[in-house]
Amino acid sequence: MEAETRTRIDEDADSSGYYLQKFRLYETHSNFYMIGRDKNRSFWRVLKIDRSEPSELNILEDPTTYTEHECCELLKRIDEGNLSTGGLKFVTTCYGIIGFIKFLGPHYMLIITKRRKIGAICGHAIYSITKSEMIQIPNSHMQSNMAFTKNEN
Repeated sequence: MEAETRTRIDEDADSSGYYLQKFRLYETHSNFYMIGRDKNRSFWRVLKIDRSEPSELNILEDPTTYTEHECCELLKRIDEGNLSTGGLKFVTTCYGIIGFIKFLGPHYMLIITKRRKIGAICGHAIYSITKSEMIQIPNSHMQSNMAFTKNEN
């Protein structure tokens, strides 16, 4: 049964051109995990962002398409595997990544935390960004002293 479900999800994902609409950002001591889902909560994807290298931006997109149950199990395993350093913590809900930026110190991730529907084109919603957030990528133990300087601010 589970293999049939996996096949159906993979086929639907390939043929329907689905897109992810809502995201949850989690963190461990060494990684951020951006968990995205489609509008119908049928497809779940994972983006892993390394936090251990303050001067490099390392991002890995998991090629697997998960079901909601599989995604919950994955998060549970990540939490259990990181218990010694504080486990997995929820950071925020968001609607997308605007991008990544680096000034003089560490990299930052810019995310959309609030949006407002302003219209539609051919039945597809168009949103404006009403609130965003800038999150420092390296964890507090890995970041350079540059992150707190006047020039960085």
